[in-house]
Amino acid sequence: MSAPLFILGTGGHARDVADIVEANGFRPVFVTRDSAAIAAWSHSDEIVHEDNALAHEGERFALGIGDNRTRKAVATRLSALTFPTLIHPDTSFGRGSRGSVEASRGSIVFAGVRMTNNVRVGDFCTVNLGATLSHDVELGDFANISPGAHVAGNVRIGEGAWIGVGVAVNQGTDERKLSVGTWTTVGSGAVVVRDCDADSTYIGVPARKRK
Repeated sequence: MSAPLFILGTGGHARDVADIVEANGFRPVFVTRDSAAIAAWSHSDEIVHEDNALAHEGERFALGIGDNRTRKAVATRLSALTFPTLIHPDTSFGRGSRGSVEASRGSIVFAGVRMTNNVRVGDFCTVNLGATLSHDVELGDFANISPGAHVAGNVRIGEGAWIGVGVAVNQGTDERKLSVGTWTTVGSGAVVVRDCDADSTYIGVPARKRK
């Protein structure tokens, strides 16, 4: 039997993460603090209480939590655990990018992701299905790139920023990267053509700050 990898979370995002866990040769085991969720579990994979999972020393863990702030809170609470970065086999990387991703902690790269060269990825990032990151993109810790989003070259995505489904982020320059501020949300389908402030929400084409 393959070695277990414990997934913190039981929702749809956690089950998507399980696909990547399995594709990397591990056996996904779901983890929750909710005893009622264990009793109601109807999926074929194993599920255990968090106390049980934490009793095993040296095990590997993944955060199956989509919400960025919640993911950060759990990562902080359980910072002593081992969180490998997980990359689905159906991905591609340009020069220097895969090494940066592999050097991060707890990030998850889904199937169909394409990164060109010199992409830098922080810890506990999520790059979801079919997203693309072009040259010299930087993702801050806990950033989330949603399915089908496309980030052009020379863009800096701040810590905890959420780039929605199908968003297009236009390119910056070598001299000045286009910036999406920390903990900012860019709504699905938006087109970002200029910097986005921190702690804000942007929607529309072109993307405008929601008041």
